[in-house]
Amino acid sequence: MMKKLLPVLLLLICFKSQAQIDGLGFNDDLAIVHPDTSTHQESKLIKILREFRFQAYVQNEWQKADTSGKISSGALGTAGVGAYQGGTFPEAANNRFLLRRGRFKFSFEHKNQKDLKIMEFAFQFDASGQGFTVKDFYGRIIDPWLGWFSIQGGVFLRPFGFETPATPAFFESPEFARVNQTLMPNEVELGEALIIESPSKFETLYLRADATVVNGQGIGVGFQTGTYQSRKDFIGRIKVGKVWNVGKSRLGFNASVSYYNGGVLQTSNYVYQLQKDSTGTFGYVNIADPKQQLSKTYKREYYGAHLEFKADYPIGITTLRGEFIAGIQPGGATSSSIPLGQLNAAPISDLYLRKFNGATFNFTQSFKNKVKNHIMMHDITLKYDWYDPQSQLSGKNLVSNISNGLSQTDIKYSTIGIGYSFIPYNWFKLIIWYDYVMNESTAIPGFTSDYKKDNILTIRTQFYIDTWWFNAKSKYKDNLMLKKY
Repeated sequence: MMKKLLPVLLLLICFKSQAQIDGLGFNDDLAIVHPDTSTHQESKLIKILREFRFQAYVQNEWQKADTSGKISSGALGTAGVGAYQGGTFPEAANNRFLLRRGRFKFSFEHKNQKDLKIMEFAFQFDASGQGFTVKDFYGRIIDPWLGWFSIQGGVFLRPFGFETPATPAFFESPEFARVNQTLMPNEVELGEALIIESPSKFETLYLRADATVVNGQGIGVGFQTGTYQSRKDFIGRIKVGKVWNVGKSRLGFNASVSYYNGGVLQTSNYVYQLQKDSTGTFGYVNIADPKQQLSKTYKREYYGAHLEFKADYPIGITTLRGEFIAGIQPGGATSSSIPLGQLNAAPISDLYLRKFNGATFNFTQSFKNKVKNHIMMHDITLKYDWYDPQSQLSGKNLVSNISNGLSQTDIKYSTIGIGYSFIPYNWFKLIIWYDYVMNESTAIPGFTSDYKKDNILTIRTQFYIDTWWFNAKSKYKDNLMLKKY
């Protein structure tokens, strides 16, 4: 008897399950209160699953340089070809395949009954040819009444300017500008933040203010932590944006001002500052007090501002953006980057206090190619950036000798980049990019003119996936018309 009833029971179970699944198709509004049925329980499960998000992308590229990688000897030194285009080239190679980034990000966002986001959690790591690095590992709690005020803690992007917290997957050029890579490498830090941000349902204006305290020298976690000193750094930023609908087009702007106040510990008996002697000649002078070793910090201070305009219309998208940064940078003799410690040990490094400035200007014209109901994107981008690590001296006034301490580390570099991107589908992007790198003409041997041996051709393929594509209710957009995949 049971053998005869078994097929009937299985059929009824399948029919019941199909009815429940079909019921979900007509139950899109999960905020409605339903009777406590199994269908409602599945609806709540779907709602919870929609709050999770998984993103992953891999960037693989082939690069061709003007010349082979630089060796440590010679006038040009190690800071040669490719140092800011994905890393210095091998000593005897002028082309390479490079796994630039392999990012995996898992995140969770929860909204209350008022449709306000009240909780956020994210974990992201990068697995590339340079090893395994944590890029995000933080939690954020937001007030459930207004949705404006929040506290965030962990490893997260430094909220300074535009490029540093930008997502490389959506960036127009393969790499950030030289000034951003130098001042804030690896993009992330370990600390706590107070954030005021307008909720997504507030469409009058986008506003965000960050007040963040971080370790400073370190990159967040791992071998180089920057926790060897007591002083912590402050990062503040105010960002505003607005979008207008004009017929079938959208116009928008995005602007921010940023401030960084930190310090770098004196770890040797030598701290150099550029000063003018009685003859009017500039040179580095040691201002350190040996008694203050491992006790005194020297100011690390940046000022930044950026402005972006964007127009999205039926045949394309036009983006125009500029960013400027200036301040004081305590770097080393051979690099203007901040000396990094290993684990909890302080770096044994002389400090050079330099006044600097740098800027980036970006123009992107995107063309929409509609094939039936599918849109493919073609982007053409022009980018110009400069980084002047020692803005007090320039050109032929940069004279290197034993007495003044000036060197190639003080030379200004400018880069002109031009590229084409093809995005046929959300999950694929092809970039063809050329960087034309120029150093200023100085009186330093080897740099009396632009030697033009550090230009780079990059051909990159990017494969990307985002589970929010499959969430019909997802508001996967920002307030500034971010063109996404």
